[in-house]
Amino acid sequence: MNIANHHIIRLLNRIKTYLLLCMCCLSMDSYAQELHFSQYFANPLSFNPANTGFFEGSYRLGINHKQQWPWAIEGRFLNYNSSSAYADFSILDKKINNLDWAGIGFNFINDQAGDGNLIANKAYMSMAYHKGLDEFHQHFLSVGFQIAYVNRSINFDALYFNNQWLDEVGFDLSLANNEGLYIEQTSYFDIGIGLQGKNQLNDNLGLNYGVSLMHVNRPIESFYKQKNRIGMRQLYQAGLAYEKKGKFDINSSLFFTSQKKAFELLLGSLAGINLKQTSRYKTTKLYVGLFYRLKDALSPIFGYQYHRTRILLNYDINLSRLSKASRGNGGFELSLIQIGVFKKKKNLSYKTHCPSF
Repeated sequence: MNIANHHIIRLLNRIKTYLLLCMCCLSMDSYAQELHFSQYFANPLSFNPANTGFFEGSYRLGINHKQQWPWAIEGRFLNYNSSSAYADFSILDKKINNLDWAGIGFNFINDQAGDGNLIANKAYMSMAYHKGLDEFHQHFLSVGFQIAYVNRSINFDALYFNNQWLDEVGFDLSLANNEGLYIEQTSYFDIGIGLQGKNQLNDNLGLNYGVSLMHVNRPIESFYKQKNRIGMRQLYQAGLAYEKKGKFDINSSLFFTSQKKAFELLLGSLAGINLKQTSRYKTTKLYVGLFYRLKDALSPIFGYQYHRTRILLNYDINLSRLSKASRGNGGFELSLIQIGVFKKKKNLSYKTHCPSF
């Protein structure tokens, strides 16, 4: 094989990889640029605003980062990553009555994809009201609302189009893309609502379940001058938490989301093993778990908790047809959560969180 043919084959393989990855991204883009955290439970505000302010403490701080397909193309580092930072607060505790309280939270998300530098920046504010259904603090019903300001941008000059292809050279980005009328930045407001229930079944077992709707107002999102409305996204979650006091806990959950014709199903379990515990809030734990995203990925999770701070790391092992395009590359995901207390709070049984934190 001569050198010219070798370069042509490498170029064609690279183009094929680009096309497959771009098809995946464009498919997600037509349904809005949505987050796909395997540790969805580590950013509870992102999938259901009814989670805002529901935890044992005064405030909760969290960060998440996911890096996907970094070396999908030989000799290139691809930028497909998602990051978030959030803070939520439990407020009006005992100000309404002895059973109810409220929550307020803020969440910032940055999502980047590909050579075209497709970027989505989202700033959320969420509020929730938590209703105690019994005097023993065993059963709760929560409703939540969120509003977001979203800004999306793309660099068309960095993308490859068919009219920029030259047979002897390959892609020449100095040529006009002839894409007609388009814009490189768009912004809109987005609204979401949620409902969540939590029940303590006995001293060791808790149940939680919820449903939320995102893009309720169906905002217009397009880089071309056309009215492309985002489809409403439905999210369903259910979890079962078992705790052997002072020894271990196991949190099993199921997460399902659908939007137009696309859907995602994620299920698995996370176990926390107590290494040392002097009180409920002074615990050292090791975490190990496994989650499966239907027809897509297997995700082992490992983590560590010291008192009220927890860190989790997982790796998505690609099982789908995309593994050929990504050359077997999966995705790393990291989360860090810290819960603090401004003042002593009433003893509520929140063990129905999945996982508990």
